[in-house]
Amino acid sequence: FLPKCDLGRMISRYMVLIQSEQKLLMMRPYQIYAVQAIVDCIDQNNGNGYIWHTTGSGKTLTSFKASTLLKDNPAIDKCLFVVDRKDLDRQTREEFNKFQEGCVEANTNTRALVDRLLSDDKADKVIVTTIQKLGLALDQTSTRNRQREQQGRETYRELLEPLREKRVVFIFDECHRSQFGENHKAIKEFFPQAQLFGFTGTPIFETNATAKQFEGEEGQFKTTVDLFQKQLHAYTITHAI
Repeated sequence: FLPKCDLGRMISRYMVLIQSEQKLLMMRPYQIYAVQAIVDCIDQNNGNGYIWHTTGSGKTLTSFKASTLLKDNPAIDKCLFVVDRKDLDRQTREEFNKFQEGCVEANTNTRALVDRLLSDDKADKVIVTTIQKLGLALDQTSTRNRQREQQGRETYRELLEPLREKRVVFIFDECHRSQFGENHKAIKEFFPQAQLFGFTGTPIFETNATAKQFEGEEGQFKTTVDLFQKQLHAYTITHAI
C-alpha cells in the first residue's frame, strides 16, 4: 500500500470527497478491483461484463467511481448509468451529486435525455437515466416518437442516429432485474459499438433462471452471463461475512 505509485493511485483515483459532508472516503479493496476490472475491459475494448457485489456493499459508490474515471477517458463519448425505476433515478442522482455536487443533472423527460445525449459538453458525459426513458427514445413506435412523426418532426430515434457508431458505455444497476426485456434488446441493436456492464447482488444463473431459452435465433436471454458475457469481479455474502 505504501509504495509511492500505489499511494499516489489511491489518492488520485480511489478516494472520494463527499463535498456536502466534507468527508474523505477511501474505497474498499473489492470496490477498487471492480472499478479496475471495468476500466481495463474498456481500455482493451474487451466486450461486456458484470460485477457481483452483495447487497449493502456500496455498489453506488463503485459505479460512481467507474463512471467518473470514464469521464476522463477521451476514447469514450458517453457513459450512461441506467436504473430501472424512477425513484432509483432520483436516488442515484442524489447519491452521485453527494459524491460530487452537480455532476449529474435531472433528465426530467425524454427530450431532456436526448438533448444531453447529443451534447458535447463534458458535464453531459455521464448521464443517469431510467431504462424506460431510454427505451421510449429508441422505440420508433412509442407514443412520443409517433407524435413527433405526425407533427413532421424528427423522432427521438432519428435524432440519436449520430450516436450509433460512437463508443458509449452503459452501466446497469440491479441488472438481474431490468435487463431481460425489449429495452435491453433495443439498446444492443441501436448501439453496436457500446460496452455494457451490470452491477448485481443476485445474478441469474441456470439454477435460478425463470426465463426459457430456445434453440436458434429466436432464443431469449436467460442468465446474467448470457447478457453480459463474463463475470469481472465477485464479492459475495460469503466474502462479506
